[in-house]
Amino acid sequence: MRPGYFFFIIFTILMFLLAGSISAQQGGRNEKPVKKQERFVDRINLGGYLGAQFGTITMIDVSPRVSIRVTDRFYPGIGFTYQYYKDKRYSPAYSSSAYGGSLYASYYVWRDLFAHLEYAPLYVNYYDYFSDGSGGYYRVKNAVWVHDLMVGGGYRQWIGTRAFISLMVLFNVNESYYSPYRNPIIRIGFGVGL
Repeated sequence: MRPGYFFFIIFTILMFLLAGSISAQQGGRNEKPVKKQERFVDRINLGGYLGAQFGTITMIDVSPRVSIRVTDRFYPGIGFTYQYYKDKRYSPAYSSSAYGGSLYASYYVWRDLFAHLEYAPLYVNYYDYFSDGSGGYYRVKNAVWVHDLMVGGGYRQWIGTRAFISLMVLFNVNESYYSPYRNPIIRIGFGVGL
């Protein structure tokens, strides 16, 4: 499937969720009084995920994120990802990196329990190894765009009035050979409201 189709699918799903949340806000005459208007900045959450592993295999993952509360249940957002991987079991050591972004949406189905959908295109650098015909090998650096689509859910635990940690379990429905995400994907993240 071409990358443009994944973006179209994600965009369509986000628009349906947004349209549903907007129509849910419109109601009849027996509605509760409207709350005082919030400032835009009060609806923004900053956070992300950090990961690291050191030793024979080194891996570093930095993924900052920004989301906005559209309704009390619907939080779309964007993110950036940088990943570094190095395996010292090979000589010379194998290393690769990946960077890209993500579009995502979380919908709180019950209290702090949420469903999550994410489209994450990553530009992955890697090496191909070829035999030189005399028992040795040589390597050629390559790169490829990987388009991952992840679905799942999680739980948000408040650690103050504006800060929280979250635990998510996701599944990459578009897992490929070059994808850095292997199923299941378990994320522990953090966030803070402005």
